Amino acid sequence: MPSDSYINFLHIRIDVLKLIETHAYYTNNRRGRKNLGHLTRSAVVMLCAAWERFNEDLLLESIDKICSSIDDINVLNDGIKDTISAKVKSDSHNRKPIELAGTGWKNVWKNYAEDETKLLNTPKGAQLRQLYSTYLGLPDYTRLWTVNNSTEIDRFVSDRGNIAHNGNKASYIRMTKLRAYQDLVINNVINIDSNMADTIQNMTGSPDLPWEKDYHKDLSKY
Repeated sequence: MPSDSYINFLHIRIDVLKLIETHAYYTNNRRGRKNLGHLTRSAVVMLCAAWERFNEDLLLESIDKICSSIDDINVLNDGIKDTISAKVKSDSHNRKPIELAGTGWKNVWKNYAEDETKLLNTPKGAQLRQLYSTYLGLPDYTRLWTVNNSTEIDRFVSDRGNIAHNGNKASYIRMTKLRAYQDLVINNVINIDSNMADTIQNMTGSPDLPWEKDYHKDLSKY
């Protein structure tokens, strides 16, 4: 089975699929002007929520997998060690360094990452690159994505922001655009999940992948 983050993504995406089904029902069974923009706008908001949650979940799940595979902090890459060190030095609790003793660095690392993911509200390429660079030491998280789709993801997230701020005054989202966004997001999620499995395996030197790569887009197949 893929990561828990991917399975949770599919759960959240169910609302998007239901909104698409509802739109199709009214389009096929009602004459005249449909005025169904509220359905496509709602679907964009829910799809972006699923995308944001996946990226947050995946960061924390990746940290958990790494922590379960190693006990020596020196095995971590320099980016992760630099982050833990900098965060502890700047922490207002002067006894924070003591928490690093033994394997205490694991909880320290994850707690800082959890705090930062709570602050994420614009899941565009730049914000996610920064988050994953800081807490996993990845030079460019978007390289794990589907090729050349960072710009398209940013456009999608901007449309979500426009809807969140302007409601029914936001630009109309056609069903063709919504379907394209849905394909864009799920293809990226699958690519990221698969590539992150390889990344974690390389980081830990484990002979096994942290999760399987049996990807289905239909939740009922799991």
